[in-house]
Amino acid sequence: MSSAELNPLLRFSQDGGTAHTYCRAMKRKEVECPAFSQRSKRRDDTATSIAPPESPLVTIFQQYGLLEAVVSNIHAHDLLALALTSKTLHKAIASCPESMENLLGRVRCSGMGVQIRAIRHQNSTYTQQVDTYHCTEYVVCGSATHRYVESQPCITCQVATCDECRIHVVYQSIYQPPDDPDDPAELPNFSGFVLLCPDEQAILSPHHLPSGDSEELPRWRDPSLGQGGPYHDQGILDTPIESTVFGAPECIEDILDLDLGLQSLKSTSRDSRYGSPSPVLWSLSNVVEKRKIRLCTTCIEHCDAKKRLLVHEPHRRSSRLSSRLPTPPDETPLQECHCTLRERFLDRWLCLQCYLVEESAMSLCSMSKTKRGAQCSCTEPATRVLCLWCRGEVMERDD
Repeated sequence: MSSAELNPLLRFSQDGGTAHTYCRAMKRKEVECPAFSQRSKRRDDTATSIAPPESPLVTIFQQYGLLEAVVSNIHAHDLLALALTSKTLHKAIASCPESMENLLGRVRCSGMGVQIRAIRHQNSTYTQQVDTYHCTEYVVCGSATHRYVESQPCITCQVATCDECRIHVVYQSIYQPPDDPDDPAELPNFSGFVLLCPDEQAILSPHHLPSGDSEELPRWRDPSLGQGGPYHDQGILDTPIESTVFGAPECIEDILDLDLGLQSLKSTSRDSRYGSPSPVLWSLSNVVEKRKIRLCTTCIEHCDAKKRLLVHEPHRRSSRLSSRLPTPPDETPLQECHCTLRERFLDRWLCLQCYLVEESAMSLCSMSKTKRGAQCSCTEPATRVLCLWCRGEVMERDD
């Protein structure tokens, strides 16, 4: 009997003296075990019928009214941590952009603006000598006090920001009591800071320069005692306390409403004896001048050139800069600039974090402008000035 007959899995063929081996695996029929099938079916039925209990926190957050109540007592980073806990919570919190913006506008202020002010603002040596001058400073976030402090969503990041953590043109935060508190004719001294500039500047209350209207106004008091204030963007701005150069005080209300497209802060002064800009307005003038960039006539009138003239984004928060520096459509003609400090900083509720992003972007444009000098980016002579705040042309030429 041949080997092929003994083993059916092997077949030998002789073709030209070469042996070819063919191997074929036989299929085996799966053997079903009735007992095993019943046990598997019982396990599947048990897993389907007994679902894990739902977390009480998830149940609460799925009711939007309760979710809003909870969110009003936490900070924005806590809301983000909750949203990243599970898919169910993320769906309840960030179900749509409108819901997310509503919740961000209800959270407690984080106090980041107060921390930024503490880093940027530098008290004068007089203020630091508490035992001698008895100065008090009041810089407290609205979420850390029982007083009522107005809070609104930031125009850029939509996160709720209190009045102390938003940008102001003039912060009034320091109070010095009068030498003789019993003398009603002696007034206390006030001081503060311009935007996030480091130098402490004196601020006069309306009663320091009496007029017919000031007599009807209540007197300024110590903000730390809760009797009034702080008095941001009010009063009369005076020179920096440690400055050796003096200038005439400037009414803050007048400065806020000055048309910066027609008149520069460099030429604004009540007295021509002082330098340009006035020592009182030096910090504000530096900020205002950063918004200007010189272009040639062709580039300033060409919309594509204005679109390319966007500042570089320092980090991801700058991705919303397009809303702060609007790009006009192609058919929109070039407008004149009529920006004011009130319109730019007070009418826009802007948190200090977003303000720093804007200022960083403006600084990058200012640096490129300095490198080019009197030349446009296209190497042509730069004879016209564009405002990066409104994308309009600045008409005043005496820079």
